[in-house]
Amino acid sequence: MTDGDRFALGYSYTRDYPGNPVIVAALRALDEHASSEFRVVAEEFDTNAWTYTLREGGFDTVEEALQWCDDRLSGTAGPLPPVRPATSFARPAPAPKAPAPRPPSRSR
Repeated sequence: MTDGDRFALGYSYTRDYPGNPVIVAALRALDEHASSEFRVVAEEFDTNAWTYTLREGGFDTVEEALQWCDDRLSGTAGPLPPVRPATSFARPAPAPKAPAPRPPSRSR
């Protein structure tokens, strides 16, 4: 198994306790300009409804990401922090052009 194009897997754990199964994975962005360098993905299962929820959060340090994983596995974690939006390095859009002048018309 190798890392993907955008993230490297740093840690993962699957807990399949009856009534509270969960998978957590901590990832590191391979792009040094990524908005949130460390991400946590948590997949939670509802065995009564036969559904699952996948959530993603962003962290500034690996320690914060791993602490959240430990807290989630112990049942004490708060919500995942949002992933910061990516900073755009694109040039600003050009100003709109003025409308083209109307051609002269003949008077009647």
